[in-house]
Amino acid sequence: MQPNERRRKIIELLNLRRRDTMQNLADEFGVSWDTIQRDITILEQDYPLIISRGHGGGVALPDGYYLSKRYLTSKQVAVLRRAMMGASSPDSEILQSILNDFAWSD
Repeated sequence: MQPNERRRKIIELLNLRRRDTMQNLADEFGVSWDTIQRDITILEQDYPLIISRGHGGGVALPDGYYLSKRYLTSKQVAVLRRAMMGASSPDSEILQSILNDFAWSD
């Protein structure tokens, strides 16, 4: 299995399970704990993962966040916020409505 396919499956599993341990994911995918850790680090760039370290730690998706809904990435949110600073009032309101509808807030 290619890394991108594994990462897609990891995020889909988390969407269903809501939480899992790094070791369980490593065992399930037949890779090392370090590989899963790298995958989670990459996934963390696009998804609001909750990572807990130590014994009993793992990775989870926050309550209320589901893959079936489309969200903006943090980079997209930053660009829209910068655009709002120079936008006219009506345009700024529209940009804010986009953020309200599609930006994930923790």
